[in-house]
Amino acid sequence: MSKKVKIILAITTTLVIVILFLLNSENENIDFVKKENKKQEDLFLKGENLFRKNECNACHYIGMNLVSTAPALGGITKRRKKDWLYRYTKMSLEMHEEGDSIAAEIRKKGWGAMPSYPKLTNEQLDAIYFFVEKRYEMTLKGIPVKR
Repeated sequence: MSKKVKIILAITTTLVIVILFLLNSENENIDFVKKENKKQEDLFLKGENLFRKNECNACHYIGMNLVSTAPALGGITKRRKKDWLYRYTKMSLEMHEEGDSIAAEIRKKGWGAMPSYPKLTNEQLDAIYFFVEKRYEMTLKGIPVKR
């Protein structure tokens, strides 16, 4: 076999190995993205179910962008710290009575007292907050609300 043929064969073999490696890496990346998307979809559905089960939509518009009988929730996780949200969702009346400045400000704006949900876990609240933010993003993109 000539030197030229050996070089061409070596280059071809190297290219095949590189292509196979890249294809395998691409598949691993796709699998990772699919798994992450599935996790997010599950979290969204869990949050939506909890939002509806606890009748949050009785006061908060489910599109998260309009005022209903309670303020619009879209962007709430960017406006409030998570620890405050946990506490307020679980014990809003107590926070107002204790003089929490944000709770007092909400009441000064004329909003009624939000029911407290002390039995919801932080994990459940995370699912609800995830749903709120994703549903808000969907609304801003023009994706209609499921009734």
